[in-house]
Amino acid sequence: MITPEQFRVNEAWIAVKINEGFIFVENEPYDIYALLDASSCYVFGHVMSKVVDEIPQEKDVEELFIIAFQAKQQWAETLITVEGSPSNSLFKKLAEQEGLSVKTISAVELEPILGPLKESFASIF
Repeated sequence: MITPEQFRVNEAWIAVKINEGFIFVENEPYDIYALLDASSCYVFGHVMSKVVDEIPQEKDVEELFIIAFQAKQQWAETLITVEGSPSNSLFKKLAEQEGLSVKTISAVELEPILGPLKESFASIF
């Protein structure tokens, strides 16, 4: 299992879909993707993606990376994506453009970090 204590602040960011079921906005199904710091579990922000589009818009993910950079005034060393996520290729492409290495890890391994986030999100929606 991977825990926040295994990272320094800003060492790694995690890109993850945080909803289990679809989120409906005006009767349209959406997925929500978040970008967070692996150590502090601080969520920099999120982007929404229509389910029919399958992945977020590139410009929205670019803006999410800019928000994270502005919050930390530097890029992380690594971006972690969750195995099997359709958005991995987009997050990987944009991360590598900024010099981040990319690792893909199973959701089970990331449960200590992502579990509380997903539970909190589910309680709101």
